[in-house]
Amino acid sequence: MADINLFLKTYNNYLSTFKDTSYDSENDEYLCMDTDNKVIDYDRIIAEKYPDSNQRPKSFDAIYIQDENIYLIEFKNEKKPNKKEITDKLVQGKKELDNLLYALNIQKKKYSYIFCLVYNPYKPKHERFKEGLFRSASYEFLRQYIKQGLVDDIYTENVNFFTKAFKNKLEKELAC
Repeated sequence: MADINLFLKTYNNYLSTFKDTSYDSENDEYLCMDTDNKVIDYDRIIAEKYPDSNQRPKSFDAIYIQDENIYLIEFKNEKKPNKKEITDKLVQGKKELDNLLYALNIQKKKYSYIFCLVYNPYKPKHERFKEGLFRSASYEFLRQYIKQGLVDDIYTENVNFFTKAFKNKLEKELAC
């Protein structure tokens, strides 16, 4: 059995940064400015594997690997989260990742998969006092995928919280 280093070596051409993978083309804005920490541009892998966009499964933006933890990262910068789109990105993206690992003979059960939904929500001025309510009300539906065994954990946090958690958990600076 191979380990995750084979995945990194195989997809080395897809190395990118948090900055590049967090780019929101609709608003011409980056959600994260970090260029020091390297990630795999997962959207690009899927786009090249499925050139026909009508046949292309949804995918998360980036993969960050540290030791036995594989972070599946999706950046969102929108007024109202689309539950179906987020769900499809998690479910279809993880299924494709499982297929890629299987093709490389990497035992996926050896690793922990953590889905990170990092958002920069638009909030009208009259709703800004509800800061803590946004996450729990909007993304609680994702917790079912832990129970189903698709992923081991899920983080749904705003960009500032994600930056702090990244430093605390991984002991690395992240400039978002």
